[in-house]
Amino acid sequence: MGLGGFGLVLLSLCALVRPVLAEPIPTSDLSLEFRVYVFGLPTWFDGTVDVAFDQDHVVMKSEIDNWILSNWHRSELSYSDCNYLPIRYHNKGFSPGWKFNDAIEYDWENLVARYQGELQRPNQTAPVFQKLEHPIGDQATTGYYVDKLSQFFVMGCHFADKTEVRPLLLNYIDDTVGRYRVRIVERGKKLRVGGKTYETIEVESEPFEATPGSIHRRVSYWLIPELGYLPALIKTKLGRLPLKVRLTGVVSSGE
Repeated sequence: MGLGGFGLVLLSLCALVRPVLAEPIPTSDLSLEFRVYVFGLPTWFDGTVDVAFDQDHVVMKSEIDNWILSNWHRSELSYSDCNYLPIRYHNKGFSPGWKFNDAIEYDWENLVARYQGELQRPNQTAPVFQKLEHPIGDQATTGYYVDKLSQFFVMGCHFADKTEVRPLLLNYIDDTVGRYRVRIVERGKKLRVGGKTYETIEVESEPFEATPGSIHRRVSYWLIPELGYLPALIKTKLGRLPLKVRLTGVVSSGE
């Protein structure tokens, strides 16, 4: 399963994300458009991310669909005033060497994440169905459980405090678990999107524990506080290809 591209979280009932914030993180419904660049050159690969709030219930969707790269992702979570609890997500699509159609359901009462779905790795000729359970621990010590969409809320809650310099620990679950350390790189860089300039926070997400052969790799994000810490720019690699995803358009219900 891919973490690159766009690529954006009430652990149990006892460990919540609750930093001291300078101001509330925006919670307006959003529709965002992105374009993929390879070797710095724009492609015809365009994607979308939609965020919808219903009180403390949030649904996030992303989609990119092309003959080379396809990914549809839906993330559902509980989120209010930086109290974050992932509920479920579904991910399907393909990229060079990979095919996937799988999902995670979080059972916080029993502290397990249930994985189910089909995954075909580069060394396989057909998708393999798996049904697994991953134990989940106290987020305050093991890191927060996120996916490639809900991760941005957790990053925002952590780095919104301008005095915060400690790394943030994140866990991404599919058929394996990838553990990442996210660190602040730079605050205040301005990027222009669709005729408007946004101030960003640059962070780098680095895997420190992952199954050999999995797709986990370093990713850099330029997050926009004004847009709920969704990214203006993402840089990573797809295989050996330098990959960049740039925000090209924004529609907000708050406008």
